[in-house]
Order: sequence, then structure tokens, then C-alpha cells
Amino acid sequence: MTLATRTPHERTLDGAAQRHAIDCLLNCYLREYALPRGEASLDCQAHDLPMGLRQLPGRRVQLRLADGSRLALLADRTSALGRCRFLSAPWFKGHGQGWQALDANSLARLLLTPLTGAERHAELLQQIDNSLRITRTFLGHATAANQPQVGSSGQVDTLLHSEQRQVWGHALHPTPKSRDGVSEADLLACSPEVGAQFPLHWFRVDPALVRHQGDDPRGLLAQVAGAEHLYPCHPWEVARVLADPLVQRVRKLGLVEYLGPQGLALYPTSSVRTLYHPELSHFLKFSIHVRLTNCVRKNAWYELDSAVALTRLLGPLMRELGASQPGFALMPEPAASTLDLSAYGSTEEAREVTECFGILYRQNLDAASRVRYQPRVAMALFTWSLDGHSVCQPLVAQCAAQLGVAPAEAAVRWLRAYAGLLLGGSLHCLFRHGVVLEPHLQNTLLGFDEQGLPCRVWIRDLEGTKLIPEHWPAERLAHLDARTRASLHYDADKAWKRVAYCALVNNLGEAVFHLAGGDAALEKRLWREIAAILETQRTPLGDPPALRELCAGAPLPSKENFMTRLLMKADREAGYTALPNPLAAAHGDDR
Repeated sequence: MTLATRTPHERTLDGAAQRHAIDCLLNCYLREYALPRGEASLDCQAHDLPMGLRQLPGRRVQLRLADGSRLALLADRTSALGRCRFLSAPWFKGHGQGWQALDANSLARLLLTPLTGAERHAELLQQIDNSLRITRTFLGHATAANQPQVGSSGQVDTLLHSEQRQVWGHALHPTPKSRDGVSEADLLACSPEVGAQFPLHWFRVDPALVRHQGDDPRGLLAQVAGAEHLYPCHPWEVARVLADPLVQRVRKLGLVEYLGPQGLALYPTSSVRTLYHPELSHFLKFSIHVRLTNCVRKNAWYELDSAVALTRLLGPLMRELGASQPGFALMPEPAASTLDLSAYGSTEEAREVTECFGILYRQNLDAASRVRYQPRVAMALFTWSLDGHSVCQPLVAQCAAQLGVAPAEAAVRWLRAYAGLLLGGSLHCLFRHGVVLEPHLQNTLLGFDEQGLPCRVWIRDLEGTKLIPEHWPAERLAHLDARTRASLHYDADKAWKRVAYCALVNNLGEAVFHLAGGDAALEKRLWREIAAILETQRTPLGDPPALRELCAGAPLPSKENFMTRLLMKADREAGYTALPNPLAAAHGDDR
């Protein structure tokens, strides 16, 4: 189909996908490159900008590129962290030519040119295009997926609804929806963004080949399969499994038999590979050899070990949090399972099969808690609806009505409740116990009280949880495999940067951006609340230097998603950009 033959609706979807791709690329570039180098203005007053930008209301954003050329756009809001929402196409002027509008792919090529050698560009450009095309596909099928999911109780399943309404994804990632090597049919069958639900693919397996750690998950698998002695894999993984030479050998021996899809249909959550059903006691986190954003999302063998080990190691902390940080909790991952075919192949062959079949089991919220607290994923709140509005705003408006206060005051109280829980628990774990959580938007669930204020925070995904060696020396972890120990340890500097980035930039930074709604005065009030919360935390936490310096104005660390993907680094090796600290400025307004 050519551009000329597309319907107006299709052109609208194309435009929305383009705008979002441009928004992501430019926000990444601004934060990681242009703003730290003083090469951007978020309120440009130049008189030679394109006429369309000068005549429309909004803030004109300009970026100067290395060769003297310029980019200019219109934004309806900018934030203290340099976060923008753009209203126009990017306009480019350079190479002796006048202003010309760019699409997302042309913009990507332009931005990549000064960053690294051209040999690294092709893969990222392909993934940016892949993400754009998949976003467009999701937009074409998202209307039904964004209808509330009603559970067996007759109430909306807010958790499921929030897991499956994140059409836009990570707002500061260059490829938020990239899924390499997945056909459109498979995307639509198994992606949360389109409201998918699907059965697993099952194998009848000799019980001697099944391995599990922690709690025994076989009863749960039987509940999903509707039969005993069956073992599943994700639909996106089954072709890889069936093509594996070691699996083919054991199939010929009659030890493994492929049965195809059957059993209970499960719902993909926002992580895509983690599946949910309201009647199950656990989420099931599968291996899929698909690159989502930066990482291939397989369950590495040592991650199966480490998640279950962490659940055991952190059991005392999880119990202590109930008293020391009421309303803040971690979601345990008490079991893992896989197949062990090492008796029938080499170590490398067996490890591949172990990772393909690896499953982690994360404890679900019980039905009573889901009804009482109406939990939602944070990323589903601090994002845009399909019609361009901040999803959290209607919740804040309802809260304002319940409290009988103005919307701005409700926003302040809402953030105060949320940030108090998130920061209180995350910093307590870090500084008192040496436990490095990853409290970013997708890992955070919120629960609400009768007035609509946040009253519960759950942090999930122990795969991303690390331990500081000073608190957790090697001898304390001596019962673990050496590779597993290595995967768990994180030095104190990296630990602080990770928690500060996840909690203050990725999570609360986006919360402030959406709650403020472009109101600069309200944005300062919201950062003032966060600054006050951090100040009150210092003494109970022993006044750790990193927190003291942050409160005094030290920069905020911001993870470099763009450069990490461009340089093909592992997520663990991501660098950090120093962002201007809005906390000290907000605090100083009261002086």
C-alpha cells in the first residue's frame, strides 16, 4: 500500500508512531548528549526559525549539531530534567540549505553521525525502524486492548489493565518497542499492547529431566496445563527449542514429546515474557531469545539461581520491611524450573536448553489485595493515553474530588504519598541492608486507599536486584555458585547510581513531569516535596554521604539508554549522565 492510497485513519496512526519515535530519540539525545554539552536551548528566541514554529504557541527547542547545523522543534512542555513533549516535526537547517522537516529515520541518521563510528549505526538504525513499525502496528490494534479488563468478581482487573495498556513504552529509550525477528502474526498473538492472551506450548517430559529450585512449581504447571508431567515454553521460543540438536536427540529417545499449545490462556504483562492470570498464585517469567529494547530476554542459568537465592537471602528483610517501611514490599520469586539434558549432550548444549526452558515464578498479589488496593503498574500511569493525555491526571482529579481540594494540591499530596513509600523503602534497602533494588517504572506497582492516594508500593523483578559486597561479603554467599555470586555483587558507587536513577529520574522524574502537566510552579512544588522526603531520610539512614551530597545539590545520575544501545553494551555496563539537580533549586525557593 502506498502513502497515497492509505486512509486518513492509517495516516493518523503513521503520524502518531512517527511523533512518538521522534519524541523518544530527541529526549534521549537531549538528556545524554546535547544538554550536558550546552548544545541545546529549551526556550530558543532566535528570529530565523521556521515560520510554523514562530507562529504557534509553545516553547521553541533548538539543538546545535557538531558541524554547525541546527535542529528546531516546538514543545508544549519542558521539565527541570530537560524532558520535553514535542508538538512539531523536527526542522533541520544546514549544509547551505534552508529549513526542512525530517522524519524519524532521517532524524536518527543525523543524530548518530557525531556519536560513534558508522559501523555501529546500522544495527541501531534497524532497531529504531523496527520499534517505529511495531508501534504503528500496535496503534492499529490498541483500541480494544485499552478497554478495562473485568475479572470474575465483576470488577475491573486494574493490574491486568495497566500491564496491557503501555502502547508507548519507555519514554527515554531509542527503541522502546523493538522486537527483533518476531513476525507480525506472532506480535499480535502474544503482545500485551494489543490485549493478547494465549496458551503455552507444552512438552511431555520424563520427570527425571525436570529440575526446580526453591518451592516445587509442578502443581502450578499442572494447573496451567490441565495435566501432570508436562513442561511449557513461550510461543516465541518453541521454534528455537524444536530446532535444537540436543532436544531433537532426546525426542528420538522418547524422553521429550512435543504436544503443541494447550491449557489455560495466560496474559502477557508489560515485560512481554512474564505472564499473568488472576487465578494463579504466581506470574511465570519465560525465556525468549528476542531482543526487547536493549537486552535479549532469556533466563540465563545463573539468573535462575540468583533470583531464588535472593528470595531466600532477603526473607528476613522482606519480613522486616512490614514493620520498618509499612506499605512497601518486595515481590518474592520463590521458585525456578528448567530441563537438565546434560546426560545427553555437552555442557554448552545442555546450557542452551536449560536457558530456553528456564522459568522463574514470581508471587502474585492475592485476590483480596487486588480488590482492596486496585494496583497499577507505575509505567502505565506516567505515560500518555492514546488521545495524548497523561494517564495519571484522571486519577488525581478523582483524588481531588475525594479530598475536597484543588487539583494542584491533590497532585502534591498524591506525589508526597507515593514518593514517601518509594524512596523510604528503596533507600532503606540500599543504605541499611546493602540491597540494590531497581525501582524503575515497569518494576513498580502502586496500590491506593479509599481517597485515591497511593498507600502501597511493591517492587518486583529480583533479576535486577544486586548486593553490595561490604554488606554481603563472599563468605555470606559461599553456598552459591561463583558465577551466581558475581552476578549478584554491585559496588557501592554503581549501586547508588542505579537506585538514584531508577527512583528519582526514571520513576519520580516521569511522575513529576506528568503530574505537573506543564505547570512550572507546580513542578517546583513537587520537587520540593521530594527534597523534603529525602532530607527526613538522612538521619534515620545514618546520613550516608551520597544522599547528603544529593540533598546539597550534587547532580542526578541518568542512565544512558541511547549510548548503551549504540555501543552495544550490556545493560549492567550502562554509563550515566550527570543531570542538573532540581531538588536543591526547589528547596532553595523556600529560603
